[in-house]
Amino acid sequence: MSKKSLKFLRNEVIEEATASRIRQYEAKVGVTVGFPIPIDKIVEHILGLDFDWDEIEEGPGEQILGGLHVANRKIYLNTKHIPLFEANPGLERSTIGHEAGHWDIDIDRAHLAHPTLNGIDLAPHVVHRHSKSSDLLIKVLDWAIRDERGYRLYKKLTAGQDAPEVRSAVDRYQSALLMPAWLIRQAQARHDFTRWDDLYALKDEAQVSISNLVVRLQRLKLIYIPEGTKTIYRSEDEYQGQGRLF
Repeated sequence: MSKKSLKFLRNEVIEEATASRIRQYEAKVGVTVGFPIPIDKIVEHILGLDFDWDEIEEGPGEQILGGLHVANRKIYLNTKHIPLFEANPGLERSTIGHEAGHWDIDIDRAHLAHPTLNGIDLAPHVVHRHSKSSDLLIKVLDWAIRDERGYRLYKKLTAGQDAPEVRSAVDRYQSALLMPAWLIRQAQARHDFTRWDDLYALKDEAQVSISNLVVRLQRLKLIYIPEGTKTIYRSEDEYQGQGRLF
């Protein structure tokens, strides 16, 4: 699958893929998954990937939270950013989910052990980095959630609409894997999605960032936040209806 085709991978396909991975895990271990999603166990037992920490070198202006070593089937988290991970609950989980998305829907694994034709680059978006203890094939994370200041960060990321980073298939993958649609809809019985206090309670329950949760809810069309405001509506139609009252 090329990067171009990946970019336009339909949401339905991604939702189906992540739901399938969760169902496979449930069948394998005999449990019903709830929040928080056991992302590390799903990635390990279903995708067959291991985890490790390593110091990953970064170029000027780069922030690399994690990487995928394809040949070794291993996800690396960057030790340079341990304080950032510790200060931002949910960031480690979203990083793992992001790299899992590269493995599950991005990497052409059928060609890993085969030579490529002259002039053909199967993965032009993969870059090489060297760490202190490993020669890593790093896939640079496109989207890094830097803190829990929630709304301001969310607005910065989206600018009122999905930014290119948010549209990327691997970010949609990690979001769907960490926050399956059926569990989000079940959470509507426990939380009022139009209240920020309830959203913060749900993000703690799901162990994700508030930014990731808000983007997910908007993508599922369960909330609508007008540009330039902090007011949450259940839909754009509700917002438009409110506007007509004034």
